[in-house]
Amino acid sequence: MNTPGHAVVNLALLGRKDRPELVPAILAGAILPDLAIVAFYLWQRFVEHLPERTIWQVAYFQSAWQPVIDLLHSLPLAALGYAAARLLASAQGGAFFASLLLHSLADLPLHHEDAHRHLFPLSDWRFASPLSYWDPRHYGGVGAAAELLLVAIASAVLWRRHPGPGSRTAVAAVLGLYVVGYVALYLAR
Repeated sequence: MNTPGHAVVNLALLGRKDRPELVPAILAGAILPDLAIVAFYLWQRFVEHLPERTIWQVAYFQSAWQPVIDLLHSLPLAALGYAAARLLASAQGGAFFASLLLHSLADLPLHHEDAHRHLFPLSDWRFASPLSYWDPRHYGGVGAAAELLLVAIASAVLWRRHPGPGSRTAVAAVLGLYVVGYVALYLAR
């Protein structure tokens, strides 16, 4: 799943209109797991000057970033953090770790060759889903359509829940970027 999609879906599922103070924690938990991937990409592209294809087909799989990426997608560590937050009665911590868990669970059915080690550091096992959110060799069109539909539904929930112009502008912008991005991606093929 694309990072903005995690943010929208997690806010729709975990956010509550009467608890706006939890929004930053939910957003942080939705986005944090992918920040190592963003940092990896920026380094490879702008410091190492690698072409896109080399970054995603070679360097990503050989990268020393993999343990960091897998730690940030670790279900056991996120569950442990959530349990600790509950024990400490930290609503912010609970929202953050619940959002981390939801991010990783949403990634499970949408990654094939680029699957994370979701049980790391307890196991190196990877669930290679038959469905990808991007790879046409693994039904990427179906995965992308499913992700787009999920983001559209979550956007509608957020649109109704938060009627303010700032919130609605943000929701419309993310949904618009999704639609334009996927249309451009599939027209380029």
